[in-house]
Amino acid sequence: MFTLKTDNDRLLLASADLRAEIYLYGGLLNRYEIRRPDGTWFNIVKAYDTPQHARESLTEWFRSGKLSPYACRLRHGKYSFDGKAYQCGKFKLAEHAAHGLMYDREFALVNSHADSQSAEVEIRADYAQDDSGYPFPFSLTVRYRLSADGLSIRSTVRNQGATAMPLADGWHPYFTLGGKTDDWSMEIDSSKRLGFDADLVPDGSMIDDTRFQTTSNLAGIELDNSFVLARSKPAACTLSGNGLTLSIYPDASYPYLQIFTPSTRDTIAIENLSGAPDCFNNGLGLIKLDAGEEAAFETRYHIAANRP
Repeated sequence: MFTLKTDNDRLLLASADLRAEIYLYGGLLNRYEIRRPDGTWFNIVKAYDTPQHARESLTEWFRSGKLSPYACRLRHGKYSFDGKAYQCGKFKLAEHAAHGLMYDREFALVNSHADSQSAEVEIRADYAQDDSGYPFPFSLTVRYRLSADGLSIRSTVRNQGATAMPLADGWHPYFTLGGKTDDWSMEIDSSKRLGFDADLVPDGSMIDDTRFQTTSNLAGIELDNSFVLARSKPAACTLSGNGLTLSIYPDASYPYLQIFTPSTRDTIAIENLSGAPDCFNNGLGLIKLDAGEEAAFETRYHIAANRP
């Protein structure tokens, strides 16, 4: 049996062996827990202590941030669309706009349901058109669904304006399996990644990278790269260690996987992206969403605890 609890700040989805906690602030996933064979619970998401903690510190690492209407970096915050030039940038890294405009929005619960098969919630936020460099009104709806198959997250963007809008969608979750990154192994369904310049913006090149086509240890490996998914295996990425396995199953709407290992070496960001960094300029995965149309993006996370 799956259950659902809500309060003013948090939404809790649960079964006997799985739990998920969503903050309405940012629409972010704060906890995704599994009950291990010894009966203890383990959260694979690098969590905030409280919703207030998230409000105060989200922009330090953008943990679990929702990336919309662009993901990762936008070169110098500039782009052109339908013959017009725009300058935006709510947040900047190395002089480049980063991580979109919706990561700190307050979402509202619009639908919820729980039964013997699953528990789900649907939350929504509207873009307030408060960045002059992105004058395109849209709504963002996120559905979290917890079932025996894991946690699926579906984002739907609807163009609420009278003209077309540029769009990319993504997530910025940080995962942990306990201990250090060097103790974990990873497999990625990819043999290529985008070439980056010194500011981590795509330079137009494609680099062969087969390090993770089979399960490989992460000891000593530093990553801040966009991998191009091959769609040749069921899971786009598998992370394993300390008796736990996380498998990630994005649908075709997410062709890129951004991987980042922070210097703390106790967590790893595995980010589903619909478009490459700076896609407003390089066009890699850029969506042109016409007036009144919507686009949907979905991924599923499955965690398993290995019995000793």
